Amino acid sequence: ESPAGDSQSRWTETLPGRNRRVWLVSSVTAGAAAVVAVCMLLLREDWRTAPRGWQCLALSGMTLSLGGLGFILRFWEPLPGPYIANERYPLGPYVNAWAVSFGFMWLAFGLAFVVLALRGQRTIRTWVAMVAAWILAWLPHGIIGVGFLVSGTNEPSVQLYRGWASEWSGLLALSVSALILVTHLGLSTVGFVLTGRSLHRRNKSVPT
Repeated sequence: ESPAGDSQSRWTETLPGRNRRVWLVSSVTAGAAAVVAVCMLLLREDWRTAPRGWQCLALSGMTLSLGGLGFILRFWEPLPGPYIANERYPLGPYVNAWAVSFGFMWLAFGLAFVVLALRGQRTIRTWVAMVAAWILAWLPHGIIGVGFLVSGTNEPSVQLYRGWASEWSGLLALSVSALILVTHLGLSTVGFVLTGRSLHRRNKSVPT
């Protein structure tokens, strides 16, 4: 076994290593969550005066940030060096590092969505830009979903999730993730419809 593998085993098997890992993930994630929370709290006056549709879009951004935090907590498995490109990173193995990076992007995108919904100019151009950004953010997931549907059921994946859901911690993680996803999609849909209709009516009432 390689020195890197030995180092990883010592990190994951010893109690001090596990404690360091928990402390690192918890402290960084808590710090990131605190930054996002403070920024959102600074927008509370804008929230009170925002129309209902824009409030829905802001809430959808908040749920997206929450989903990002979930990705960070679920997939961050810190590893000691040495590191190897496309294989081993400080955030964990390749797939874990990708998922954690994805979680931080969701965290940031959700915050930007909240700011734009509450502080941005409420115009058609802003609305179109937000719709475009939202579609681009979810496009890869749409492609993945369509791919699974077209190619048929992926039995190994189904068995993987069944095994995960058989434990209470896995079931809780899957349930929370599903709830956040459905809430985000619902709020986004309602928000875009309400704001789009409001902007359309306002533009029609403006004399040409």
